[in-house]
Amino acid sequence: MALKIGRLEIGYRLLISLTAIAIAYGWVGSQLSTLFRFGDYLSIGFLFMLAVAGTFSIPQSVGGLLAAIAAVITVYWQTSDLTYSLITAGVCLGMYLLGFQDVRYDPAPEKKLSILEISATLITIGFMVQMSLLILQTPSSWLTSTAIGAIAAAITLIGRQFAYIDLPQKMIWQLFGGVTISSLAIGFAIRAIIYATTKVIELI
Repeated sequence: MALKIGRLEIGYRLLISLTAIAIAYGWVGSQLSTLFRFGDYLSIGFLFMLAVAGTFSIPQSVGGLLAAIAAVITVYWQTSDLTYSLITAGVCLGMYLLGFQDVRYDPAPEKKLSILEISATLITIGFMVQMSLLILQTPSSWLTSTAIGAIAAAITLIGRQFAYIDLPQKMIWQLFGGVTISSLAIGFAIRAIIYATTKVIELI
């Protein structure tokens, strides 16, 4: 099963990862709209820059595993509930195993990380922690834990999945950038419409 876009064919495993990333960025867009409504421009700048940096960092997949671990720790830190942490870890592991056939793994133990890769790792971890905190602003449940686990798995997998299908770097940026930027805009617009509609109802 695959989605065909022009000459590009996206397998269902990569499609699942891209969907999880799209949900994450839609969530960020929604939060940006909320911050804009309350005039918190400092937080808007930070969150927007983190999202943009994540667009360039996540496909490199150098900090995915650490980001997933950070997500599980964040869930436990915010909820103090081991069950929610285990749900997050279980969903992440399940999706990872589901997508493992689409992943080429080369540990390259002798290779040292470049400054760019270290920066990408830190940004990826920071993005995942921030996403977990945003999602956990809603009442904690199995659904929020599942969402965090799915996003963490996608961040862990997607760079290797891109490498597996051997896409040119330019096409990776175009595809991933298109997904993240459009999702960010859609999340922002939907939340803005909700606020505008609610305001009209209150005036009546």
